[in-house]
Amino acid sequence: MKSFYVNLTGINESSIYEEQIDTSNLKDNEAIIKANYSMISAGTELSRAFGLKKGFEYPVRPGYCMVGTILEKGKDVEADVGDKVFVNAPHASLVRRSTGNNPQGPLIIKLPEGIDEKDATAINLLLVAIQGVNLTEVKLGNTVGVFGLGNIGIITALMYKKLGCKVIGLDPVSERCDLAKQMGLEYVIDSNNQKDEINKLTDNKGLDIAVDVTGVAQSIISTIDNTKAYGQVLLLGSPRTSYETDVMPVFSNIHMKNLKVIGGFNKTTPVYCEPGSNNSLINNFYTVCDLIKNKDIDISKLISKVIDPKDCQQAYYDLMYNKDKVNCIVFDWNNY
Repeated sequence: MKSFYVNLTGINESSIYEEQIDTSNLKDNEAIIKANYSMISAGTELSRAFGLKKGFEYPVRPGYCMVGTILEKGKDVEADVGDKVFVNAPHASLVRRSTGNNPQGPLIIKLPEGIDEKDATAINLLLVAIQGVNLTEVKLGNTVGVFGLGNIGIITALMYKKLGCKVIGLDPVSERCDLAKQMGLEYVIDSNNQKDEINKLTDNKGLDIAVDVTGVAQSIISTIDNTKAYGQVLLLGSPRTSYETDVMPVFSNIHMKNLKVIGGFNKTTPVYCEPGSNNSLINNFYTVCDLIKNKDIDISKLISKVIDPKDCQQAYYDLMYNKDKVNCIVFDWNNY
């Protein structure tokens, strides 16, 4: 069967290509899925599209946030032909994918009834956020600072708010701060005097939990600096560029304040629950689906554009260079 897919052929070079997908002899854990929508990851994908992270070779097929319809399936796929599913798959009009128990591997999961398909393309963003939130020890009334109000930052902040925390969002881009307020965040700081503003909102106590969602070294240092004694620092963003500094004051800050620093890399949660634990990707999946479906987190406000995949190059450009105006971009595959 014919399929069209997005391909990164070099730094700042992307286009649509065509191929044939072999649909014969499906394995028990495989399915043929017709794509409806897929979302660009403004983190991982942009790092590949613009060569921000070293070590990538081209060509690269980007994408891992797709919603589609099952056309054919093996017996171990827990969905039926015709079902709408979320699948970790690159941007393409048709894919042959497998599902399994590897948290770093592909998964095919049936979508709950009533969830908007375009909104559901953001599920992976919410899975990144909830993974980090669940790693922290949250207590009712904690004050949480979220540094970086991109898509995942806003989502993370709203999750902490739902848990009963006083949440402060911080970002130098005023448009992002405005969007965070529109989505329900009460305390937002867009000034360069972050420490002074945080002290005003915390009676000079500092943050119980500070979350960096940027992956930028200077922001990470700021999260550590603004966390109060015995607090927690969650590193949710992925560092991608080198940074030279004197680390002694940073380490001293962690040591003297007895801070707990937590790495929040996604894809470490087991797919299914292990004995004695409710922590699993499947549990997180249905939790975030409820947040989307019930508009606890209104993803439609994060989606700036729904576009034809042939405009992929412009989409990557906008996400990279128009960050103050563009948040999430979704590809519409329904006409392919």
